[in-house]
Amino acid sequence: MGSSTEMDMSERYTIASIIAPVNVPDEQVDRIRARQLDSVNRLGILVVLTNLLNAALVMVILMDDGAGGYLGLWGSALSLACAIHFTMVIQSRGHAPAKERSGRGIQRHSFGALAFGLLWGVFPILTMPAADPMDHLAIATVCAGMIFGAASILSRIPSAAFCFTLPVAAGYIVALQFLPGVNLAHLSLLVICYAAVIAVCIRWDYNQFLAQHLNEAAVAEHNSLIGLLLRDFEESTSDWLWQTDSRGRLEALPLSIDGGKSGYSLMAHGRSLVSLFERSEARKILSTCISRQQGFRDLALRVNIDDEERWWSITGKPIFEDDTFVGFRGVASDITQSKKIEDKIAHLAHFDGLTGLPNRATFQERLERLVQMPVPPGHVRAILWLDLDNFKWVNDTLGHPAGDELLRQLAERMAHSCEPGDTISRLGGDEFALLVERRDDGSFERFLDDLLARLNQPYDIWGSTANCGASAGVRRFEPGDADSQAMLTHADLALYKAKTSGKGNWCAFTADLDAKARARRMIESDLYTALGNNELCLKFQPIIDAQTSQVVSCETLMRWHHPERGAIMPGQFIEHAEDCGLITRMGDWAIREALAQARFLPENVGVSVNISPLQLHSTTLVSTIVNALARNRIDPSRLDLEITESVLIADTDFVLERLMQLKSIGLKISLDDFGTGFSSLSYLRSFPFDKIKIDKSFVSDLESNEDSRVITRTTIGLAHSLGKRCTAEGVETEAQWRFLSEHGCDEIQGFLISRAKTLEELSHLLPVSPGAGEPPEQAGDETRVAMLNAPQVRKAARRGPRSA
Repeated sequence: MGSSTEMDMSERYTIASIIAPVNVPDEQVDRIRARQLDSVNRLGILVVLTNLLNAALVMVILMDDGAGGYLGLWGSALSLACAIHFTMVIQSRGHAPAKERSGRGIQRHSFGALAFGLLWGVFPILTMPAADPMDHLAIATVCAGMIFGAASILSRIPSAAFCFTLPVAAGYIVALQFLPGVNLAHLSLLVICYAAVIAVCIRWDYNQFLAQHLNEAAVAEHNSLIGLLLRDFEESTSDWLWQTDSRGRLEALPLSIDGGKSGYSLMAHGRSLVSLFERSEARKILSTCISRQQGFRDLALRVNIDDEERWWSITGKPIFEDDTFVGFRGVASDITQSKKIEDKIAHLAHFDGLTGLPNRATFQERLERLVQMPVPPGHVRAILWLDLDNFKWVNDTLGHPAGDELLRQLAERMAHSCEPGDTISRLGGDEFALLVERRDDGSFERFLDDLLARLNQPYDIWGSTANCGASAGVRRFEPGDADSQAMLTHADLALYKAKTSGKGNWCAFTADLDAKARARRMIESDLYTALGNNELCLKFQPIIDAQTSQVVSCETLMRWHHPERGAIMPGQFIEHAEDCGLITRMGDWAIREALAQARFLPENVGVSVNISPLQLHSTTLVSTIVNALARNRIDPSRLDLEITESVLIADTDFVLERLMQLKSIGLKISLDDFGTGFSSLSYLRSFPFDKIKIDKSFVSDLESNEDSRVITRTTIGLAHSLGKRCTAEGVETEAQWRFLSEHGCDEIQGFLISRAKTLEELSHLLPVSPGAGEPPEQAGDETRVAMLNAPQVRKAARRGPRSA
């Protein structure tokens, strides 16, 4: 036996291909030998009975012939051989190892067959010479039958079959030689041909036996490999196989899987596949596919296992045999963990992670749906855009974790105030939006009042109290509304109005707010071109000495001459310029223009320029001032920069350092609108202002309000105590001038003296050189260099605030 796993069989059935040896793998040799022995041993008793029966038959037939004595001896020998063989068969049924049984068993059977073959080969030699012609036929029949029977029974062990058949055939041929008057050649040839045919049959039957065994071994190995792969697949994944019959009921697979999965036991044999899962849209699809004999893939279905909700993914395809539908076969996997992750990701995509409220995207989707739905008669539907008023203070003082806790408490308060059908959404930061619907009987207004009252209550943040109110803008749904983005913009405008109206309340959107917003956008758009088109100009309002009535300075006030809308006052565009970031460019232009016009004023008359908070933080402020002073050959002491108290509220250290930088150039710094903002004496102590200006709101009430007189006297006294000058704004009557003069106010300005005008229009109050209002001439190189090289200018230009 060789070591190949394939049989060397010809495609055509020839004698050579029939008797050609079959190559058997080495690992199959012992198994084949054991199977040979098993197949022969199962017929061992039949062999014994056949030998004894045939021996008894021929002895009865031939006992009267001349070979009776020899025949008795032969029968005794054959009986002994049958007894030995029967003992071997009984012993072979023990539990000897397969290799030991196959190794020695084949040899014992071959020797036993040879012994039987020799006995039956001697039989015709002993009986035929003395037998009559009729007995010859009986002898030939018995010999032929024994040869055929041995070939059939012993073909699984070819060596044993040949050991029996060849001696019998040879003995019969030898016995023929003792018969007189018989054509021995023909009979001998006939026996030889018969023996040859029997030998070929033995070999062919043995080859078929080997082929069958090898095929079965290959199938068993293949099945074992598949089972191993399936077990490995199941152990490494959460997948398992399933199969149904034509009625959709689960049945056992051809290859069983011992999985031990939590859900595999649920797929009990005979149970309907569809019945495993809870009702859902995916289950309807599964049922439809099974009824229509259609394949399906990755259906996510919910299943309950031991009162625990789990998710399976099912894939299957229909199986047909000879065009007959026999059922479905597929794979199932437990996707509970991935489903939870998927649901969590979906939740994060549609809900806020901090408060658990719907996020901006979800709010937008719900708003789009509501826009398409008419408002029921007698109901009010609205958008509420809500914003916290002092949320930055909470983050700055208590920390961002406290701010997050406040937002969570705010969400809980809104949830308690709202109804189940309302939508509460966090848009981001401290901005929230609500979609609400109430009956139009005052319920909506009461809801808004109650909501704001609840939200404006103090918050307990881990033992600290936070007063953080809320303001809301309201946009009601109106017939014909279709643009959700426009509605959100309207709600935002209403919120802006609510915050500018005092905060902590709500404001409903009106068409007037939209008109103002459009006008504001137009102004902001036109501001971008106003500088380039020379639409801005400066007016000058004189400031006089309260005792001598001499003009000591002029405050510059910006005006905008729009080509279409005419004159626009600062109150209508300065705030917009700050919002859109143009205030820095406009402020730099104002400084350059003011110093250019100051060339035409007497050298003892200064100019005042208002500086916005954004401009004070600009990196170009110092260089703009230095270059304008040098270009126009203006003494720095003639320039007075006016700032408001609001500039000092935020980033005080930087502002004070920037003011010190400007002061070092030689400029004057005035504190404008003193007393109207967040006045703090620490500002006056930390920075030596040159002048304090009393706001016109106090001056206008001097004749009628004792509090205004007290504040004014106190401010004048404070300024003088600190060694600063004091200027009063908005003087419009002689009585106001007289009061201020009597109490020591240094300077006054207002309509009583003059309105803001061009320098040419002020020539009756102070001498103005010719050329005022024209573009300034370029300063000579020597003068410019001298100005730029002034010690205080060089020092200020080199040094700047650390955070600038």
